[in-house]
Amino acid sequence: MNYKTKLIFIALLPIILISMATIFVVNFQSIRLATAQGEIVQKMYLDLKRKELKNYIQLASGAITPMYNSNLKTKRQAQREATEILRKMSYGEDNYFFVYDNKGENIVNPRLTYFVGNNWYGLKNDEGKHIVRDMIKIGQEGGGFYEHTWLKPSSGNYVDKLAFSTYFPKWNWMLGTGIYLDEVSERVLSVQAELQNSIRQTRFVLLLLTVGAIGVTTLILASLQFSEQRLADARLKKLTARIVDIQEDERKRVSRELHDSISQLLVSAKYGIENALGYSRKGSKIIQPIENSITALDEAISEVRRISMDLRPSVLDDIGLAAAITGLGADFTAHSNFIVTVDAEHVHDLLSDEAKTGLYRCVQESLTNVVKHSNANNVSIILKKTKSTINLDIKDDGHGAPLGVRFLQETTGLGLRNMQERIDSFGGKIQFMDVKPSGFGVRITLPISKDT
Repeated sequence: MNYKTKLIFIALLPIILISMATIFVVNFQSIRLATAQGEIVQKMYLDLKRKELKNYIQLASGAITPMYNSNLKTKRQAQREATEILRKMSYGEDNYFFVYDNKGENIVNPRLTYFVGNNWYGLKNDEGKHIVRDMIKIGQEGGGFYEHTWLKPSSGNYVDKLAFSTYFPKWNWMLGTGIYLDEVSERVLSVQAELQNSIRQTRFVLLLLTVGAIGVTTLILASLQFSEQRLADARLKKLTARIVDIQEDERKRVSRELHDSISQLLVSAKYGIENALGYSRKGSKIIQPIENSITALDEAISEVRRISMDLRPSVLDDIGLAAAITGLGADFTAHSNFIVTVDAEHVHDLLSDEAKTGLYRCVQESLTNVVKHSNANNVSIILKKTKSTINLDIKDDGHGAPLGVRFLQETTGLGLRNMQERIDSFGGKIQFMDVKPSGFGVRITLPISKDT
C-alpha cells in the first residue's frame, strides 16, 4: 500500500466507522422504538375499544331497560320484546349482542343462530377457558371485560376478542357484546410498517450522506494531491532547468579550460618537439620517436578539441544553432556508420540561448541513440520556423524500438527523459514516434520566445 493510498484510507476510515456506528445505533433504536410504539398503539386502541364496548352495553341496556322495569307487562312478554330489540341491534359486520341466562342457555345470538336454545355453560375454548360461565360470573359481579378467542363470522376463523358483560338479576340474564381484536393487530402492524418505512428511508439518507461524505473527502484529497503534484512538478521543472543551466555552465568552463589551457599546452609541446626535430641530425635514431610523439600530440590535440566541442560547441555561440547542428551532423557522419543530412533554417534570436542549447543537446542525444540502438543507414534532421514556433524533426531509417517507445526509454536510460525535461522547461512539446516503414523519430516544437 503506497503513501497516497494510506492517506486516503486514514482520512476515510473515521467517516466509514462513524457512519457504520450511526446506522447500527439507528437500527437498534428503531427496533426499540417499533416495539414501544407498537405497545403504545395497542394500548391506545384497546382503551378505545373498551370505552366503545361500555358505550354499546349502555346503549343496549338503555334499550331494554323500559321492558325490564315495566310493571304493565308480564315477565315473559317483556323478555320477548327485549329479545326482539337485542336481536336487531348490531354494529359493524361481525359485532352483535348476546344474552345467556344464569344456567348458560343462549337466548339471543343474531350471528350464530344455532346457539339459541342450547346450553353452553360448560363450553371451553382451546385455551381451556369456560367462556360462557366466566362471562356470567363477571356480569354477576358488577360487569367487566373478558378476553378470549372466538369464531369471527365473516372469516370463519377463531381470533382474539374483547367482550364486556353485565347482568340483569331480575331476569337472570347476562347481556354481553364483544369486538374482535384482529383489527387492532392489523392497525399496530400498519403503524409499525410505517415506522419501518421511515427508518429505511432514514438509513438510505444516512447511506447517501456517507457516500457523499466519502466522495467529497476523496475529491478534496485528490484535489490537494493534484495541487501538490502540480506544485511539485513546477518545482521539479525549475530544479531541472537549474540543473541544466549548471551543467551547461560547467561544460562551458571545462570546454574553455580544455581549449585555452590543455589544448594550448599540447600545441606548445608539439612546437617544442618540432623544433627539437629540426635540430636533430639527419639519420639519427631519435628522429622516428620524435615524429611518433608529434603524431600522438596531433591526435591528442584533435581529441581535446572534439571533447571541447562536445561539451560546448563554440560554433553554437559564434555562428548559431543551424550551423552547430550542421557541424554535429557532419561529425557523426565522419565517425559513424550512417549518413546525417541536415536541413536547418537560421533561427537567429527567435529563441533564447538556453533554448538553443536545449535543442542542440536533443539532437546530440538523438544521434547518440541512433549509434547505440538504431542500426540505421540514414538520419535526417530538419529545423524549420513558423510564425509562432520552431520545429525540429529527427528521423532515422533503422529498426526502431522493438517494443515501442517505452522500450527505448527503458533501454536508453535517462536520455529521452532528459530530452523531455529540457523541452518542458521551455514550454515546448516533444513527441517520440515510430517511422514507417521503419525507423524512429523525434519531433520537437518550441514557442518563439524572442522577436526578430
